[in-house]
Amino acid sequence: FVNIAIKPLSIIKSPYALVFLAFLLGKAVSMVITSAVGLGVLCLALMGPALAALGMNKKAIGAVFVTSGAASLVLIGGSTAAAAKACSLSILDYVFVFKIPAALPTVLVMGLAHVFWQKYLDRREGWNPQEHMGEQLVFEGEDVKKPSTAAPKFYAILPFLPMIFVVVFSRYCIDSIKLDITTLMFFCVAIAMICEAVRWRGSIEKLGAGLKAFLMSMGKAMSGVVALVIAAGIFAEGFKALGMVDAIVNLSSSVGAGAIGMSILFVVITTLVTIITGSNGASFYPLIEMVPKIAKDMGVNPVMLVLPMHQASTIARPLSPVAGVVVAIAAMLKMSPLELVKRASVPSIAGLIAHHIFAFWLSL
Repeated sequence: FVNIAIKPLSIIKSPYALVFLAFLLGKAVSMVITSAVGLGVLCLALMGPALAALGMNKKAIGAVFVTSGAASLVLIGGSTAAAAKACSLSILDYVFVFKIPAALPTVLVMGLAHVFWQKYLDRREGWNPQEHMGEQLVFEGEDVKKPSTAAPKFYAILPFLPMIFVVVFSRYCIDSIKLDITTLMFFCVAIAMICEAVRWRGSIEKLGAGLKAFLMSMGKAMSGVVALVIAAGIFAEGFKALGMVDAIVNLSSSVGAGAIGMSILFVVITTLVTIITGSNGASFYPLIEMVPKIAKDMGVNPVMLVLPMHQASTIARPLSPVAGVVVAIAAMLKMSPLELVKRASVPSIAGLIAHHIFAFWLSL
């Protein structure tokens, strides 16, 4: 899928037009690679050399891909499921009615902000793309390599199957068949195994290696999510027991802040925690547990509080010098994480503001 997605790069010759296009391609890839580190590293390894050959500053290249996971468009994910539950909505309603409609214009705002900000910083540093045409981008680290292109091209559809089936087996299409997310995922794994069985002519070793990789990755991801959910639940219950939730609602009402004030407060808290910890999960899961009660007490649509906070946790991640994706890309490009944060700062801040406006408008 990634190898097919990057083909448009060969058409564009303007370095700063490529900044915008590369960011959009990174967002397309982010729909199937939910790990911010994996997404950033893969996009940089695949697209980085092509962008550098056209004269782009490696700092600008790093900034584009460190923000690829911002303003998430993911349909299936732990945080998306938690957000939908907090809003008392189905995952599809949350994603298609609120999440994606607010994220798409935000992505455009961030892409345009990248163009102007990277161009401005390049000028300040005296970087002229025409003078650097044909340069090679050499990565630090032995593990950085392009993925194999040996798989059949139709395999590009496989990562999208869970999202496709979620829509197909829903009230939007086939309402008579009920499949939960877990069942759908294993259904897609079975389809992939059938494709591999045909490709490798029934080789048990190949099938076993593929299934082992899937199960090990699933276990690794689950261990982190489970730990975060347990910690978030304990934090939220303690917060409620101390009466802090009621205190926040009363304070908001007394100063006349209302829903918009509460929404801004949650976004600010989420942003600060994300910057400090470098993790979107650590900032989102603890707060999401408290939102349903606060929204009910204030008599507002919970989406008004949940959606801005949900996406703020992804948009603010590139602002953290300790975030995994920032550290990984800075190491690959042999540059300071703080310099990378500087390059990503204006697009991320523009995204935070734009998304809050779009999300608030949608939730009215």
